Amino acid sequence: MPFRLLSPLVAEGGLVVTCPHSGRFYPKDLLDAACLDRLALRRSEDAFVDELFLDAPLAGAYWLTTDYARAFVDLNRDCEELDPALVIDLPPEKSGFSSPRVEAGLGVIPRTVGDGIAIYAKSLTYQEIQARLCQVYVPWYDALDELLARIMAQVGHFLLLDCHSMPSAASGIPRYDIVLGDRYGVSCDPIFIEEADRFLSDLGFKVARNYPFAGGYSIHRYGHPTLMRHALQIEINRSLYMVEGALIKKSVFSDLRRMFGEFVGHLSAFSRLLIP
Repeated sequence: MPFRLLSPLVAEGGLVVTCPHSGRFYPKDLLDAACLDRLALRRSEDAFVDELFLDAPLAGAYWLTTDYARAFVDLNRDCEELDPALVIDLPPEKSGFSSPRVEAGLGVIPRTVGDGIAIYAKSLTYQEIQARLCQVYVPWYDALDELLARIMAQVGHFLLLDCHSMPSAASGIPRYDIVLGDRYGVSCDPIFIEEADRFLSDLGFKVARNYPFAGGYSIHRYGHPTLMRHALQIEINRSLYMVEGALIKKSVFSDLRRMFGEFVGHLSAFSRLLIP
């Protein structure tokens, strides 16, 4: 499915939890075109993050995820981030969007996984790219736009919590367990990142802000605090909950799921207190 949405029984806080990179479905046309096996392709997944936050509806938040793999379509990118090195017949008017992500092969249709490892042995066509976007990207953002508009009408504000995971090597020295990103104070009222940092730190996590991840496209798209539209990104160190190379959950997974459920519940209640 392009997306799965679970709703809370009571949604008074306007909190939406999204997990755009946890999909584990690899369509046949991707596997046929790829020169990597499934395990190698999965290196780009935020593996099991959707399950870490699966209790979000019980905690008063909406929960939105996708089954489709990030290697097929990256839902945390602008749809114009098309890679000229991947698309053989990219129209000239579509080739002007350049960014460090695209240059690294990490556009809306990724060309690489992991540390720059090529996914494909040959280029894709623009028609293939557009088919993927229509199949996955457009339904995802149509659903999210509609949900957030409905929450704005009902509650008067929303808080989008965009959930990801990071390789342990990316967490810096000293190692951080969690990185919160608000685009350096641009995407949400500072009170949200302050409270998220405080609560997670009290749970025992080592928390950083905006480095090395300050927030991706979803945070940029939806975070407009002057309009009462708040967006916060969370990156979780994968070594906390899984064996990274083997993509196997650790025994502490259920404990961490409970803790992140508590975190979502706290954010939902905190957000509810701020309703005008």
